[in-house]
Amino acid sequence: MKAAIGIDLVEIETIKEKANARFINRILSDKEKPLYDAISHPKKKLEFLAGRFAAKEAYTKLYQRFEEPLNFKDVSVLKNENGAPYLESNYRNQDKILISISHSDHYVVAICQLVE
Repeated sequence: MKAAIGIDLVEIETIKEKANARFINRILSDKEKPLYDAISHPKKKLEFLAGRFAAKEAYTKLYQRFEEPLNFKDVSVLKNENGAPYLESNYRNQDKILISISHSDHYVVAICQLVE
């Protein structure tokens, strides 16, 4: 695969309706959970969760399919020292992926791009 892009748009209200412990544990990796738990503002928690969900969906769309089904817990969306997101994955971890996440009051969008 030479070049690929994946994008996903998530409605924050939809994530709010699903945001129970089971959903959170299915979406967030072990590296993401402490970051989520450290957020005290409810809206920021929803934006974080929606952003990770959208990013992982975009990552899935980037490849279209994996050798085995993607488990969201095996993918982490973290921030570097400048606050920019980056992706760590157990799937095709040799690939370099650029990622961007943005949100408004009602939506979160994430895009992933495979770079050579």
